[in-house]
Amino acid sequence: MQIRKLLMIFLSLGLALAVAGMVIAILLERSLIAVEDAQHKRHDSYLLADEMRQSADDLSRLARTYAVTREPAFRDYFSAAVAIRDGEWPRPEGYEDIYWDLVIGGKLPPPNPEGAPTPTLEGRMLDADFTVEEFNKLKESERHTDELVNLEKVAVHAMDGRFDDGSGSFEKRGEPDPELATRLLHGERYHALKAEIMLLTHQFAEMADARTTLTLDATNRRAYGLLVGSLLISATLIGCLALMAWSVQRRVIRRTATLVDTAQQISSGNLDVRSGLEGNDELGRLSQSFDEMVERLSQALDHAHERTRESERQREDLAAERDRSEKLLHNILPAVIAGRLKEGEATIAETYPEVSVLFGDIVGFTQLSDRLGPRQIVAMLNEIFGRFDGLAQQHELEKIKTIGDCYMVVAGVPERSPTHCQQIANFALDAVDGFREFAKDFGEPLQLRIGIHTGTVVAGVVGTQKFSFDLWGDVVNVASRLESTSEANRIHVSDAVQVRLADDFRFEDRGRVDLKGKEAMHTWFLEGRRFDT
Repeated sequence: MQIRKLLMIFLSLGLALAVAGMVIAILLERSLIAVEDAQHKRHDSYLLADEMRQSADDLSRLARTYAVTREPAFRDYFSAAVAIRDGEWPRPEGYEDIYWDLVIGGKLPPPNPEGAPTPTLEGRMLDADFTVEEFNKLKESERHTDELVNLEKVAVHAMDGRFDDGSGSFEKRGEPDPELATRLLHGERYHALKAEIMLLTHQFAEMADARTTLTLDATNRRAYGLLVGSLLISATLIGCLALMAWSVQRRVIRRTATLVDTAQQISSGNLDVRSGLEGNDELGRLSQSFDEMVERLSQALDHAHERTRESERQREDLAAERDRSEKLLHNILPAVIAGRLKEGEATIAETYPEVSVLFGDIVGFTQLSDRLGPRQIVAMLNEIFGRFDGLAQQHELEKIKTIGDCYMVVAGVPERSPTHCQQIANFALDAVDGFREFAKDFGEPLQLRIGIHTGTVVAGVVGTQKFSFDLWGDVVNVASRLESTSEANRIHVSDAVQVRLADDFRFEDRGRVDLKGKEAMHTWFLEGRRFDT
């Protein structure tokens, strides 16, 4: 069976069970609401029956107390209780079996006639959905209660000397008759009515209790049946999901895991692995196509590897040639300038307003060359200029060129630097110290002249086949003249250099010096760092 069809069956069955479970849940909720409603009605029936009994007891107690004490308050309480019973006064909150005890004891204020009247006891009975038999019991009890209340009204009015004039109103005046009130409130008829009321109330309560119990039991049975049905549907749904999970695990997850593992091995470079899955479903066909694809890929990859090896050999040759070219270019030009040339910039020329240029020259190099052989001269220059190159890199200077025994370096080109003058001064001092150390072991007298000037230059690349990065400007010429007029193993600098370094370096005033092609210039010898110990 196709995986898609199998999943559709499971999903349809699960959806149907879920809908059925939802319907049963709604019915169960309604059944529980019905159970709660039946319980409320049962409780309301009990409260109405108890209120009828309590009302009769309260009226009897108030009437008898007034007959004995003749306190007007108990007459008022009696009238208020009748008015509340008949719905003429609002029913006070908490009007339960102890209400009048609390009023008489002064714990609660007397009832207030102000406010909206509440439904009569009979009206509340009509709203309680009683059966005809139950309602008849209540009506008969109410009729006896009304008769009992009439006896109590006669007794209460007799205590005040007011008697029935035949029309139902007590407008006939006479002497108070306590004996009549006592006979009425304690006579045989009074007790018979009271007993009849209690009996009818008890019978009503039993009938209502039996009816509501049957209703509650039926509603509970229906709710229980719905609960059992909900549990059965839930169990069926769980079983369906478990069966679907087992099928998916066996037919999809395991086989998919095999395919994923095969794909991971292939991605790691193992093209000899195959999934080997069979079947007529989607995963079976996918596996077969996958294995065929891997086979073709393996063949194509073997061919590609052969071509790649050939390309790699060619690439290595090109890379080696490019490395040689770049190394040669970086040896000739600064890295930044070389990068700009590689990016295709045709003309590179910039003005640098603040740079420091240094020329260094070996004293008596021509005579020394005559005494030494060419190999020894080249080895000597290579050692000296190699040390200078290391110092230039250490102080972040740019070597411009060497001309014979002359070494030219600049600070502030091509990377601009606010400390260019300090950098070139430190280089010069270290170069002199290093040269002296080399000269001690060389075996021939060696001396070094250095000249430094600072200012504005133009820097750029010249040449189309053979590139050269060079500097132009009066600063270059003056620095060269300062070097040629310097003294052995001394650093000859201009006023511009001394002004910039006076705070950190020590100088010796040389006075004015004539420079070839220039006017006489005031110059200095750089002696050392001011704060060296």
